Amino acid sequence: MSLDALKKHVLAMEQDGKNSASYRAAASFSMLEHIDLMIDRYLREPQSEKGAILLDVFGMLQGLFVAIDALYDLAIGLTQFKYHINVNSNPVLHELKYIRNDIVGHPTNRTYPSGGTGFSMLSAGHLSKEKFSYHTYVFEKNKLDIQTKDVFVKPLLDQYIVEKNRILKDILNYLTHTEAKTNIPENIAILYETLNLESLNKIKDDFIKEYQIDQDSSHRFLWRTSLVEACIFWHEGDVELNQMVEYFAKVQVEKMYEIALDLENRKGMDLYTPLPRILLSFYKFIRKNERYAVELLRNIHDFKHPLRDSDLMALFSLNPPKDAYKLLTFLKDQTDEKKAYMIGSALKAYRPKK
Repeated sequence: MSLDALKKHVLAMEQDGKNSASYRAAASFSMLEHIDLMIDRYLREPQSEKGAILLDVFGMLQGLFVAIDALYDLAIGLTQFKYHINVNSNPVLHELKYIRNDIVGHPTNRTYPSGGTGFSMLSAGHLSKEKFSYHTYVFEKNKLDIQTKDVFVKPLLDQYIVEKNRILKDILNYLTHTEAKTNIPENIAILYETLNLESLNKIKDDFIKEYQIDQDSSHRFLWRTSLVEACIFWHEGDVELNQMVEYFAKVQVEKMYEIALDLENRKGMDLYTPLPRILLSFYKFIRKNERYAVELLRNIHDFKHPLRDSDLMALFSLNPPKDAYKLLTFLKDQTDEKKAYMIGSALKAYRPKK
């Protein structure tokens, strides 16, 4: 979908100019137009000289990184919310920020919460506008770990365009949607008590129909429904871990309820889910080790983050008591990205002392 379809909405806000949202939308729209020009030129202009290739690759990586920020800001500027965008659900673009940090952001000195340091170097023998490789050298506790990454640029550009078009389409549908009161929030409130799959599917179908979004949309409401569905089919042999799974489901339904109310400009009742005993026990462990542990929680929910496993091992090294050890092991044993996200998000939700 072309940016032009949203242009009149951006111009209308800009002419109004009564608040920062209008300028946020205008600045984001302008940047996205610039990135489109960069992508077109990148794909059309061959390069053979190393310096020119480096300039193009660095510029394109940074441009895509800025473009993703601009998509978030355009959504917020035009709709007040970021519900229409969830780039992290796209695995190719999710990895982009790590590649950009390694090559363009902080290649010569990376420090890790566990005490390690890292350095990234481009491979001179594998450098073109289509593909490049780099090595990251991580020194930790007198041990060297060398990680090699091959990056193909065209898939990054293709996935950015796919995701951008989905997001622009969802934003436009929202802006042209006639505000109406539905029973979606009330049905979500019932779902909070029942966690029934049939009810969940009905809510999802009603939402798609009401807001005219596609089944493969990256809208956060649909993403939340997929997490609830994962919880409904998720059963553990341990009673306390099953209580955690129910807690995860209810937290996601709470967020669905908030989104549905916001999109209808309504207020609703408070849905509050008490913390499971075992999670409270984990937070007590973090409180006792707050100086070191809080930083280790930052990426614990991100299954593909390059520091996630080392941060998890660093938490184990703090000698967690039985309950905390149980939850960390629960997270460590997961191979499903959604489950790992929900466990990690619950652990990360710890609030430090002020």
